[in-house]
This record gives sequence, structure tokens and C-alpha cells, in this order.
Amino acid sequence: MNGRPLPRRLLPLVSGCLALALVACKSPPTEARLVERAQFGVFYGGQVQERKEIPFELDRAKQEHGFRIDFAQPLAEGITVSWEIDMPGSTRRVRDRRGRLGKGRLVKLGEAVVSAGRKRFDQLLPFQPGDPLGLWNIRVVLREQVLIDRPFLVYDARARKRALRDAGTR
Repeated sequence: MNGRPLPRRLLPLVSGCLALALVACKSPPTEARLVERAQFGVFYGGQVQERKEIPFELDRAKQEHGFRIDFAQPLAEGITVSWEIDMPGSTRRVRDRRGRLGKGRLVKLGEAVVSAGRKRFDQLLPFQPGDPLGLWNIRVVLREQVLIDRPFLVYDARARKRALRDAGTR
């Protein structure tokens, strides 16, 4: 500054600001340090290839996709991981358990308990016959912390090849 001391009336304000800064700089909560990395994509050769587009493939021998959570250290206790997959389409023609027609988008919900001692958790999310093509979204949550929340495109690989081939012949 200019070398002059602060006026006494500003000292409480400055000390209050310093206290707030110290509180704000505290280490992150335990859940943030619990997870080292979370990935979604296609499992290939022991790795997860994160992709923005995934071909619709029912044969699990040809393709497996899902998410992986790597924990910073082996879990001290079991922990619940939940996920939600939002798909294109509507539930207008889908009836709930009481027989009422739905009104929203198609959503798949899942949950699993990761047992104590585990350092890695893989969850496969295979396509089912009748799943729609288009823009999907996956959201993975661990103790109210969102680990993954991102869109991805599910496409028909054969139709795309045909369209590319037809475009090349014109």
C-alpha cells in the first residue's frame, strides 16, 4: 500500500474478511476426496473410452458400456451409488403400477452398494431391445455428490455407414 497503517475503525472489517477467507479455504469435504476419478463410456481393453457418441449395440460380446468410479483409497464402509439415465421419447403410452399413463421423458434408475474394501466400481449399462436412438443423459450420484452428468448420442452404426456410403456415391 502507501506505507501508512490502517485506521483503527477498519481493523474489525479486515479481520472479519481474513476469517471468512480462512473458512472458505478449508479442505474439501470427505466425499470430494473419496473419489479419485469417475468416467462414463465404452469399456475396451481394461479402460473406459469416454465418448460423446455410442453406437446402439445389443450384443455385449461386441460392446459394453457403463461407468467406472475409482476411489482414492479402499472404502472403509459400504457406500451406495445411484444413477439416472434420461432417454429421448415420452411415457405417454407407458402405464405406471397403478395403470395411469405417464407424462414425462423415459428414465432408467439404478442403484448399487459398493462394498467395503473396494477401490474400483464398474457398472455396465447394456442397451435393451426397444431403447430409443438420440440424445441421452447420464447422471451418477454418490452421497449427494454428482460424479458424472453429461449427454451422449446413441446412434445406429449401420444406418450411419449406409448414409455415408450413399453420400459418397453422389
